[in-house]
Amino acid sequence: MLSLSTCEQKKKLMPAKAYHHGDLRQKIIEESLAWIEQENIVSLSLRGVAKRLGVSHNAPYRHFPDKESLLVAIAKIGFSQLHDALEQAAKSSPNDHQQQLENIGVASIQYAVSHRAYYQVMFSDRQLICEDHPELYRLSQAAFNVLLDAIKAGQSAQVFIFQDSLQLARICWSMTHGLSMLAIDNQLAITEEDELTELARMATKVVSTGLMQT
Repeated sequence: MLSLSTCEQKKKLMPAKAYHHGDLRQKIIEESLAWIEQENIVSLSLRGVAKRLGVSHNAPYRHFPDKESLLVAIAKIGFSQLHDALEQAAKSSPNDHQQQLENIGVASIQYAVSHRAYYQVMFSDRQLICEDHPELYRLSQAAFNVLLDAIKAGQSAQVFIFQDSLQLARICWSMTHGLSMLAIDNQLAITEEDELTELARMATKVVSTGLMQT
């Protein structure tokens, strides 16, 4: 039996941060997001994250073989969250197609600015990553399809113009993505969340009005 003093000595020898095997993966993701928020994606490294967490430099590699696999895992979570946010927005005005489209656009921008690190990873070399990771591609398309389906529904209801729905969705997505990136990069000179939301609503209304049948 260990004496009390021996037990205390063993405690002192334990690392400052100890994680269960299943917890470390999540901690790596969280620490990586904090890193990206504070610095950037380029400087992120698995060894650096290990140092921040106080674990051995090899520990992260048990969960992520390389940096790209870590970024893909983060992007998957992000697109899943974005899909849920857009779905919720779509359900808020099921019978008003213009309002539904505007709600989806605002929700997309709000998600981006409130999950900056996720959003930056999701759209960092996204096309290259998606080609190598089918599940990531599926999740990204599922998020986009919420917008596409809303446009198709508006066309079926003879509310939106009868032009290529995919192209219309791409135009809407481009607007919300562009505004999101400007906000994330602090290029809009807007500091108040309410002011940004109002700008998002104005922008989405301009786009949705352009889709309306005359």
